[in-house]
Amino acid sequence: MTQARLRSGEAIEPLDDVHSVIQSADGYRFGSDAVALAKFACGYIADGARVFDLCSGCGVVGLIVGIEKHARIVGAELDADLCDMSNRSAAMNGLDAVFLNADVRIGGGVFERGAFDAVVCNPPFYKAESKPRRVAPTANSELTVTFRDVVMRTAELLKDGGEFCFVHTAARLDELLAECNAHRLAPKNITVNPNGKTFLCRAVKGGRQGLTVEVKEF
Repeated sequence: MTQARLRSGEAIEPLDDVHSVIQSADGYRFGSDAVALAKFACGYIADGARVFDLCSGCGVVGLIVGIEKHARIVGAELDADLCDMSNRSAAMNGLDAVFLNADVRIGGGVFERGAFDAVVCNPPFYKAESKPRRVAPTANSELTVTFRDVVMRTAELLKDGGEFCFVHTAARLDELLAECNAHRLAPKNITVNPNGKTFLCRAVKGGRQGLTVEVKEF
């Protein structure tokens, strides 16, 4: 691991005994949902896969997948400071990863059609009209990107048979699964947290119907 270049208000926190990630000391910080998503996705993603991390934040989901699966990571994050932080974390850990300061809603050369084996995403959970969160409201509420935006971009990025792994609030489960199905992303595996508040999902582009559900703490 190389020495990190830190900005004011940043700190380095360990991911494991060898790898670390740069985080804001007081602003947006990743939570347990992001780590759970990364571990969940690693159970399905093949070694050396090409993976896109949408709404990547500080990059932690993509970084963990890159570490555990030796995956080639591309990420997209609207916040320029978080994007820069992610790239410095990737360099610090010697990973094959690049995070782009890009808007998920806008197409173009940044988003290569049919080029990725998997897409991972920890999207905003709450509708734009919900009560804004005090810390990082755009990371928590659909003020700049909706789940439909995420699904539309995912369907473009994935190869046929490619995997989409995401975490979300169980309160919107029916809506989210319907959105996936509408864009040829067949939900295949769901893990529901015993507290009933959140769930993890794996969907397959062009997959057949057939869904397995388990209840497991994450």
